[in-house]
Amino acid sequence: MVTLALGIGANTAIFSVANALMLRPLPYAHPEQLVLVSAAKPDAPAAAMTFSFPRFTLLREKSQTFAAIAAFANESFNLTGIGDPVQLAAARVSANFLGVLGVRPALGRGFLPEEGQPGGRPVCVISHALWTRRLGAQPDVIGSTLTLDATPYTIVGVLPGGFQFATVGSDCDLWVPKVDELNLLKPEQIRAGAGYLKAVARLRPGVSIARAQAEMNVLNVEYRRENPGKPDADPAETIRAADLREETVANIRPAMVILSWAVALLLAIACGNVAALLLSRALGRRKEIAIRAALGGGRAGLMGQLLTESTLLALGGGTLGVILSALAMRGLIALGGDTLPRAHEIGMDGRVLAFTALVSLVAGVLFGALPAWELSRPDLNTVLRAEGRGSSGSRWRRWACYALVVWQVWLSMFLLVNAGLLVRSLVRLRSVQPGFDSANLLTMWIGLPPARYPQPTQMANFFDRVVKQVAAMPGVRGAALASALPAHPVRFSPVLVEGQPDVPLGQRPLLSILMISPGYFQTLRVPLRQGRQFTGSDNDGAQLVAMVNETTVQRFWPNENPIGKHLFLGRMTQPTQVVTVVGVAGDVHNISLATPPQAEVYLPLPQRPWATMCVILKTAGEPHHWASAARAAVAAVDPGQPVTQVASMDEVLDDATGQQRFGVFLLGVFSGTALLLAAVGLYGTMAYSVADRTREMGVRIALGAVRGDIYRMVIGQGLLLALIGVIIGANFALVFGRLMASSGLLFEVSAYDPVSFVVSAAVFVTIGVVASYLPARRATRVDPMEALRWE
Repeated sequence: MVTLALGIGANTAIFSVANALMLRPLPYAHPEQLVLVSAAKPDAPAAAMTFSFPRFTLLREKSQTFAAIAAFANESFNLTGIGDPVQLAAARVSANFLGVLGVRPALGRGFLPEEGQPGGRPVCVISHALWTRRLGAQPDVIGSTLTLDATPYTIVGVLPGGFQFATVGSDCDLWVPKVDELNLLKPEQIRAGAGYLKAVARLRPGVSIARAQAEMNVLNVEYRRENPGKPDADPAETIRAADLREETVANIRPAMVILSWAVALLLAIACGNVAALLLSRALGRRKEIAIRAALGGGRAGLMGQLLTESTLLALGGGTLGVILSALAMRGLIALGGDTLPRAHEIGMDGRVLAFTALVSLVAGVLFGALPAWELSRPDLNTVLRAEGRGSSGSRWRRWACYALVVWQVWLSMFLLVNAGLLVRSLVRLRSVQPGFDSANLLTMWIGLPPARYPQPTQMANFFDRVVKQVAAMPGVRGAALASALPAHPVRFSPVLVEGQPDVPLGQRPLLSILMISPGYFQTLRVPLRQGRQFTGSDNDGAQLVAMVNETTVQRFWPNENPIGKHLFLGRMTQPTQVVTVVGVAGDVHNISLATPPQAEVYLPLPQRPWATMCVILKTAGEPHHWASAARAAVAAVDPGQPVTQVASMDEVLDDATGQQRFGVFLLGVFSGTALLLAAVGLYGTMAYSVADRTREMGVRIALGAVRGDIYRMVIGQGLLLALIGVIIGANFALVFGRLMASSGLLFEVSAYDPVSFVVSAAVFVTIGVVASYLPARRATRVDPMEALRWE
């Protein structure tokens, strides 16, 4: 029952996750009609795949396949006036956003159309979590105000508990209208076509996604024709309409498919284990079954009795498995809550319990069929005369047990090899040199509210004061500012590079843009390859300058000196707006650790102020020891300014591999469980085999066999079974490894990685020897006289 509980419990836990993420409908009205609308462009970073407000306006006005469409974008606000200042994750949405989803607030109402128009009064809808966490679940909260970015917002609604829209993040606490405004972009940038939006749309009844996509293609051509100068008018850029639920789980789907196969194989191993145990146990039940048959028991009745017993065992294992899966799900949510969309919906429901019951019944039939078939046809004459040891039936049973052991070993070998490939891939990924020294770096984010810091010079002055304050702290060896962190890109811009054809804005390459303070490269220990770094003289009154990384040089000026080259960023086309390259920095993994460094442009913060910046400190020891002092330093500059996302740089890089670590950990657990079951199955089979051959062992010893002969025979038999399973499993692992490699699941690890195969094979060879040793030792102690007089 424990063996079955492991297999059934693992399947129940993973099915619970799959049920919540991929099978259960989204908690919105008629979710099958909802589609996610986003930009798509070959070879462009996923972070850049948003479209502009002008494009959204065209879709809203001319789409015939959508009953309604609502845009949304991530935002953040500083909440003050209620306890300590805090930054809240928020979303800018169209006024009809909740209506498109079909969601009604638990308290109050949604947005009115006029509240989404320019000049409309500032209102917000808050999450149930924020209502209870910061406002004490006050029933009269509707109509009260929150001070967000120094502006009073009237609360008009409270969303139902558990409401989430995964595309903007599970921690979103505020929903505000006026999607044509954004804290980080100026109105003229928004009107000019800066991309920052995605949209959710509801299909008209009877309209398919394919038909909606065809319309998007037509409207995309029309937009490019009417807006040739906008940055999202690139002919290579398209608009994609896809099922909202499918898009929500797109990132986690490959891991879920692998884990589903893994737990299915684990259950198959458990069934093989139990079947082998029942076959071996049949040794002690042959007389009982023979007597039942002799007293008139028919074969159908005997099989029915035996299958009933196995089914009851399976249901007992399933009941225990439900308990284990409930505990496992808590661990899954705790471990992978940040990487699992809709994690709060994972749990037991009728579908999960029905699945567990079905799996238990199928397992009972699977592992009970072979023993029932073998036991239900006893040789009455041989068994009842007690002369059956070593009979053909016994030999057939032993061979069936051996086949089941091979089955367990090859499935376990298959799982272990693939787990080894993924572990090796994760180790390679985590050992990637990011291009800088991540040791003893503390990071914290500050987002300035436009209402309090409306001018670029005000933003620059604030951050200049902050970086000076934290740099003066004892034990701080360097301080800098950056608008993004390695492996977490934030901003991309069309760039016209000197020496490249002057193409329309929408056809220019999108490069990662990073605003930094002069101490950035020294703090992160990024090497300077050519030219100079930024200094305090690179301010808003000086010549516009930039630094680039090595990849930019190799891409655009492979055989030229980049120093003194010119760039036009975005819509900057005037001679006074040209940016001059003054330095080349070493490459940093700017998109992800698994992606080679992409072309990147660094700009001095005073010349291109940005409202949301990360403060980076190089400390003399464990970074978190300086967190409180750094918060105090920021408060000394502005007591109402919150600090968020405080983390060490190592934690930031770990977060970049969080999804891979989650999948590898689970697959490792399942592989280890499979390994344990295979070891137990091999030991049990060899032990019962020795017990079944007690008379034979006695005869061998009586005829002069020594201990070494017995050891070689029994251990050799167990080792042979293990080797056969290893060879079969390795071949299947090769095929599946190639599939993983072609799917991009392996990083710098070959599907034929010798370490994974050799180590896995060595593990099973060792298990084969150890699991056979104890039965072999027992066999050497058989008394020939007792064995020959047995029964």
